[in-house]
Amino acid sequence: MNNEISSNSSEPLYIQLAHLIENKILSGIFSYGEKIPSEGDLVTEYNLSRVTVRKALQKLADEGIVEKKQGKGAYVAFPVYKETFSAGGSFTSSGKTTQNNPTSQILSKENLSLSDSLKIELGFKEPDVIMVKRLRKFDQQPVIFEIDYFTQERRELVNSLKDDDSLIEKLQALDDPINHFDNIIDIFFATKEMAQQLQLEVNTPLLHIQQQVFDSHNELIYTNEQFIHSEVYKAAIRSY
Repeated sequence: MNNEISSNSSEPLYIQLAHLIENKILSGIFSYGEKIPSEGDLVTEYNLSRVTVRKALQKLADEGIVEKKQGKGAYVAFPVYKETFSAGGSFTSSGKTTQNNPTSQILSKENLSLSDSLKIELGFKEPDVIMVKRLRKFDQQPVIFEIDYFTQERRELVNSLKDDDSLIEKLQALDDPINHFDNIIDIFFATKEMAQQLQLEVNTPLLHIQQQVFDSHNELIYTNEQFIHSEVYKAAIRSY
């Protein structure tokens, strides 16, 4: 028997194995989303019965530490983060409130000419916009791939936007800050770019929130698209 697990211990063997696997996850030996060794491999490595190994994996699954996928094995479960209503739609404020170390990485800023149909869908009067792509993380775990669209009049704001900035906080500091949001929610299947940034497989279902942000004169400030890895991040939307 592997010297990390002892038959002389008062603790059942399956509990010892479960703790051993959990410690390997906590120490980073097994990463979030990574497949852990199969039942057969664990039986061989630790010289345990298949029943013991199965009980250990079930205990970890019951505690939300691993996720068992039919026909594929067990994978390290992602931590689940929940957005707070008190954050007022701000990813950064929500992360600070829950002490989840929110970070944002700007992937690109570029000029874009919208097609007529996309211009209408995103709520713009003119086709020429500035597109900003950002990757949002909690505790270094990618949770949202975000695309923000601004009119050319907002170029100064866009130019000032840096990694880890809260766009909501920047907008609230304007002379005519945010008045309200309009949201459209649906499901979107991850593109190659989204999958790469969110560390997922292509075509993984994502929660898609398209949000139009308006000032007190009901003028569009910007349109935001969030593609959310909903297995690990729960968005909060307040209705009035």
